[in-house]
Amino acid sequence: MAVARVDAALPPGEGSVVNWSGQGLQKLGPNLPCEADIHTLILDKNQIIKLENLEKCKRLIQLSVANNRLVRMMGVAKLTLLRVLNLPHNSIGCVEGLKELVHLEWLNLAGNNLKTLLLHGNIITSLRMAPAYLPRSLAILSLAENEIRDLNEISFLASLTELEQLSIMNNPCVMATPSIPGFDYRPYIVSWCLNLRVLDGYVISQKESLKAEWLYSQGKGRAYRPGQHIQLVQYLATVCPLTSTLGLQTAEDAKLEKILSKQRGS
Repeated sequence: MAVARVDAALPPGEGSVVNWSGQGLQKLGPNLPCEADIHTLILDKNQIIKLENLEKCKRLIQLSVANNRLVRMMGVAKLTLLRVLNLPHNSIGCVEGLKELVHLEWLNLAGNNLKTLLLHGNIITSLRMAPAYLPRSLAILSLAENEIRDLNEISFLASLTELEQLSIMNNPCVMATPSIPGFDYRPYIVSWCLNLRVLDGYVISQKESLKAEWLYSQGKGRAYRPGQHIQLVQYLATVCPLTSTLGLQTAEDAKLEKILSKQRGS
């Protein structure tokens, strides 16, 4: 079994960067190079299954383990100075170990087996990189309580064809302001995320689906581009005016209604 060792030669003139890409490594041994001046560790294109023995590399700022066989990412939990974490094209099934990484600014988990990704309560301003960096297998995505100001950014989620549940509430782009007329953003979002079943905790109604289909096929819902938020919401205010949320159902409400309908029909 190929194991990373401390005596591997470093590239000349790159004492602060360790690059062991394509070395056939299957395991990270206890002798990982963790000298004080090493801030970047690159382990791309190996056969690593588990992130272990990283706790000594506490000064790492950048870690890349792309194109390996990782199934979990908990091993990054003690790298509290990490700013860049690059883990695309592995077999990771859930996001973990990030709670203590308060300095993390850049995360790539594309090409994994993720089904759920919770990113609420951050300071995300754009979704432009979502097609490149978010796994297409995502079924549940939370973007609530961020700083997305342009509703057109939702267009970048169209590549997530498996997405069934999305939360976008409490972002500036969907919050009412005195200068913008009231509008219903739900059909517009569904017109980009065609398989969405639940939005902001409420089941997509048949009426919303029909309105979304109209926006997609006949309306001008997809005619606007990022940077045209005002124009988009002014248009939505005319074709999707704001209505009461009293008719919306949560997922649990919908399940209960389905059970009751079956009982009434039997």
